[in-house]
Amino acid sequence: MTRKQLETVIEEGVPFEIRLADGRSYSIPHPDYVSLPPKNATVAVVYEDDGTVHVLPLLTMTGLTYSTRGKSSKK
Repeated sequence: MTRKQLETVIEEGVPFEIRLADGRSYSIPHPDYVSLPPKNATVAVVYEDDGTVHVLPLLTMTGLTYSTRGKSSKK
């Protein structure tokens, strides 16, 4: 997974899921649930409602699933 691919889906503003090589997946219901550190970082930070924070290496991400159906336009 590249940083650009993740940036693109975050900018879409739709819910998505991140899949990892070990079979785990993380649901991202809103862009506030994920952040990308400065440009040279190779991780994404995923937040859960219970306060759990996951620091996930981009190299372990194997896919993203999301739908653009019903996407509202960002202004």
